[in-house]
Amino acid sequence: MTEKMNLIVNRIPSPTWNWLKMNETSVKEVAVSSDTAYILHLPEEMGGYVASASRLPQVKTGLGYDLERAFEMERLTSRLITIPEGDHFDQPARVDMDLSERDAVANQLEIHAAHDSEATVIVNLRAPRDQKGDVIVQIKYDIQKNAKLKLVTVQSAGQGMRVFFDLGGGLADSARFELIQVILGGQSCYGNYSDLAGKFSSIRTDIAYLIGRDECLDMNYVAYHTGRKTDTVMNVSGVLEGNAKKNFRGTIDFRRGAKGATGNEMEEVLLMSDDVVNQTIPVILCQEEDVEGNHGASIGKLDESLLFYMQSRGLSLDEIYQMMSRAKVEAVSARIEDQKTRENILAILDQRENC
Repeated sequence: MTEKMNLIVNRIPSPTWNWLKMNETSVKEVAVSSDTAYILHLPEEMGGYVASASRLPQVKTGLGYDLERAFEMERLTSRLITIPEGDHFDQPARVDMDLSERDAVANQLEIHAAHDSEATVIVNLRAPRDQKGDVIVQIKYDIQKNAKLKLVTVQSAGQGMRVFFDLGGGLADSARFELIQVILGGQSCYGNYSDLAGKFSSIRTDIAYLIGRDECLDMNYVAYHTGRKTDTVMNVSGVLEGNAKKNFRGTIDFRRGAKGATGNEMEEVLLMSDDVVNQTIPVILCQEEDVEGNHGASIGKLDESLLFYMQSRGLSLDEIYQMMSRAKVEAVSARIEDQKTRENILAILDQRENC
């Protein structure tokens, strides 16, 4: 069964001037379907279960309330991945999503990392370049004391595919969450809301995106600090080509009681055309005095002297642009330990360049 809904997503925690049109994003007639597109490949001893509803209904996510309401109204099932207490997995869990010949998919996944556990989960979402439709992926995580979860997501989709990738979860004492995301095309809305409630908990986010002609990317990432001596690192690096559009909202929110907390966020955007539209809002909110936060953005085109130097070495403008675009993505991909995933990203880049 497929229903179409109007959604408001990616509300920024602290609204800015309305004329900027960045406080939230409104999307019309999003197809919400119970169709399941993913296949789980789990290491031995790692549990995978089907649940009739979310086990973490109280958890906030980056895209927000409307998407949560859509899952509840359609009574969509959820899949659970459980990482047992004390277990450290060398092999990653894989979630493969092939959207070929699917025009509406809505999937929910929850990851429960028990005390002192450590694991990597890789989500690979792919669709043909000419595929049209809506895909919704919501992932919630619960990271217990001293546990470490590394989540890697790779998404490649064409201009006609709308992708809603929603993340949210909580961290207990000394828990660590590492998020690596590679976004290669499509009409995409991405978000993550991490609640750093446990003391000494930390999150590191590394995002690379490559958005081309007639594509757009809308993002909302929130690190909510309530625990003492918590830490956030948020790095975003991307390339905009053609007439691509991109909005980035990055918020580090230090709440009262988060003494000794630290947070750093930075976005680097490479503009490859005069027709691209880029909007970036790095935000730090503070209710606690004993904290340290830094934020910034670097946005611009390739330096003229660099272009001249590389052209003098025999490279064409197209070759220079392709090389610099790949470098942005490959720098983040290098943090992915799984060779198969890195090779997959390179293959997608090759395919985009040959289109």
